[in-house]
Amino acid sequence: MKKWMYAGLSVALMSTALGTGVVANAATTNANPNIPLVQALDQNPDNLTPGMGGLAVDNGPVSLMNAPLIYLNLKDQWTGELAKSWTSSSDGLTYTFQMNPKAKWSNGQPITPKDVVYTWHYYTNPKLQFAYVTGWNYVKDVKAIGPNTVQFTLTKPYAPFLSTVASADIVPAAVFSKLSTSQLNHGYYDSHPVSSGPYILKQWISDQELVFVPNPYWFGPKVHIQKMIYEIIPNSQTAFNELVTQKLTMGGIPSEDLNQVGSLTPNFNVIAPLQATYNQITPIENGFLKDTFVRQALDFATPKAEIVKYILHGQGIVAHGDQVPGGYFYDPKVPTRQYSPATAEKILKKDGFTPGPGGFLYKDGKELTAPIWTGSTSHTDMNIAQVVSASWEKIGVYAPVHTADWSFIFGAKGPQFNGQPECLLFSWGQGVFPDDTIDFNSKYIVTSPTSPGENVEHYSNPYMDRLTEDGTSLTSRSARRQTYWAIQRLEQETLPLIFLYWQKSDLAVSKHLHGYEQTVFNSTPVWDWWID
Repeated sequence: MKKWMYAGLSVALMSTALGTGVVANAATTNANPNIPLVQALDQNPDNLTPGMGGLAVDNGPVSLMNAPLIYLNLKDQWTGELAKSWTSSSDGLTYTFQMNPKAKWSNGQPITPKDVVYTWHYYTNPKLQFAYVTGWNYVKDVKAIGPNTVQFTLTKPYAPFLSTVASADIVPAAVFSKLSTSQLNHGYYDSHPVSSGPYILKQWISDQELVFVPNPYWFGPKVHIQKMIYEIIPNSQTAFNELVTQKLTMGGIPSEDLNQVGSLTPNFNVIAPLQATYNQITPIENGFLKDTFVRQALDFATPKAEIVKYILHGQGIVAHGDQVPGGYFYDPKVPTRQYSPATAEKILKKDGFTPGPGGFLYKDGKELTAPIWTGSTSHTDMNIAQVVSASWEKIGVYAPVHTADWSFIFGAKGPQFNGQPECLLFSWGQGVFPDDTIDFNSKYIVTSPTSPGENVEHYSNPYMDRLTEDGTSLTSRSARRQTYWAIQRLEQETLPLIFLYWQKSDLAVSKHLHGYEQTVFNSTPVWDWWID
């Protein structure tokens, strides 16, 4: 499954393996197709072109318009979408998919194996700026071997391959082959989309709203909601007010408004499931941030439990790694650090840092700085950044807070590419079948916006390289589990990231919306939803 950068108030439709959020069902004969489903996004989507968007705000709109070969159901089982069935060879090198002959693009043209072959070339084009391409590097060839059959051949066994397939929206070869690299990279498709999914984009008014209506050529189950609307609401308080007044059908409840949940309960079901999304600080390993002891000191000086208690009002769980608590790959015995500024100070002193001008620490005549960047639309993240900054500065680390639009922070001119020791505070989604190569393997260090992978932190560790590669090649699920336990222990020892907390999604869902359920990694498909 995809990993996503979670930036702000986008509704992530996920819950927890420890419990399922369920909204009551009823007969769809009571459905009122004239009532739209309205949600909020805190900014315009970055890019609706399949594979190009890297922010959470892209996820919902893209999933409405596009269909992969398979998807994950509520029981965490793969289910056919464009594909009716599939098989894999005993050596794990060949996957064969039988496609649904009824599948069509929104322009009425059939979706064929040729589109899948083209999609492989598309996702492996080095000139295109993809947010997520992990797994495609294991594909040696893709062939159409019949009118409805397509076959993938891998270079070596890759355990999460079906996750790669599920994460890849198939693109229309006849349309995309006529577009230039620049058009694909810069969102030309946003205003000229051809959909394979249940909805098509009818209207996008920048900074106002996106409107989706049913795809007339959708081959799957009938959708009951005739209009899906995303309002662009940068301010989380404004979005909450629209929930209270029932202008939104569903939406996240900011932690600062949890004391007002009572104003929602007459009209909304309020659930607080744990998401497969962790909030973290990414220390970009330039300057002193290359030093593991410095990162350990910053971790000791980060008041995670206090952040969960006072900023999140208890709606989160302190994170000690990148695997979901309670999930199959989570290590419950991973070593942890408790908040201890005194320990942080001792580590830095032993590492050769001494007090200097302004009360900050210096080494070799250079100041120990760790500026913190976060998005300007998330009050929660901005509050966390201020708390962390104050705590780090108490131990002598200069940590000014900077806020900006997420598109700038993750863009070519953003802090991750300026060569300075910077820290990025944001959230990240973890897939049901993990692949940590994208995050921590040195082959995926991000040096430009076109770099494959998401190793923004420039982390490099030979043992981690071996573990992440083992995690993708081992066919035994239990062996993979042991590998990911070792990865979590190495994460805590070397700190490629400073993990803060796992999010609980305080989500309000209108009592008029039915058929909507969540698990840790997904929700019921949109064709199961209806409004009375």
